[in-house]
Amino acid sequence: MRLGEARPGILDGVPVKRWWEMRRRPIPFIPAITEISSKEAARIQGLEDVISYWTEGTYSAEEWFEEVPVSWGSAGFAMRRGEEVLGFAVYGPQRYLPRARRYPVGPLGKDAALLTYLKGDVRTRRHLLVRVMRDLRLRGFGGVEAIASDISRPRHVPTQFLAGSGWKPVRSGWRAGFPYTLMRADFGSTVEVGELARAFVGRVKLPIFEAPTPQGTSASALAPSVGTLVRIRAAERGS
Repeated sequence: MRLGEARPGILDGVPVKRWWEMRRRPIPFIPAITEISSKEAARIQGLEDVISYWTEGTYSAEEWFEEVPVSWGSAGFAMRRGEEVLGFAVYGPQRYLPRARRYPVGPLGKDAALLTYLKGDVRTRRHLLVRVMRDLRLRGFGGVEAIASDISRPRHVPTQFLAGSGWKPVRSGWRAGFPYTLMRADFGSTVEVGELARAFVGRVKLPIFEAPTPQGTSASALAPSVGTLVRIRAAERGS
């Protein structure tokens, strides 16, 4: 066979069967984080419930993402792989989240936005958290806060997740028989956009942010005590 002649059953140097298998193989999508729009909000599973809860039913997801981004700025991100939504983040100004006033952990910081919820597996939530914090840092906020659930209640960010991501406890309180903690991350001089972005690449934890630890609050205070668990169980039985 002369140089350059096609060989039977060979295409581009590989067997034809193998060549076709390679061509048919789907190209994996790299997850991407994009801002949530009002047009797609109603189609994202679980988003309607979160918006309804924190706005006390005054907004639908579509209405929220029509109004808040116009009057305040970005208020949510979704992580997608192709058409699949892997998770989402919702945050915003306190005036648009009236349920936040019902928790005895305030007052909330005037220089901070409020993170209401993160959905997804641990890695997805960390990526979304970094994206939210980077957005708020670039917009000039002094920090971000969250009314976190000490026992991972629905529609709340878990306290332990934020503590493991460098957030600090501010105040704790009980509502309807369940414990909550106001958590905060300050955007100090050590928090740079590039440093936050590096959390995307194989990091287990986000950078530790400089924030004052409230007096009388320790890391152990974040873990429910035996008495706490008894009160929680009693509340669950009564609900």
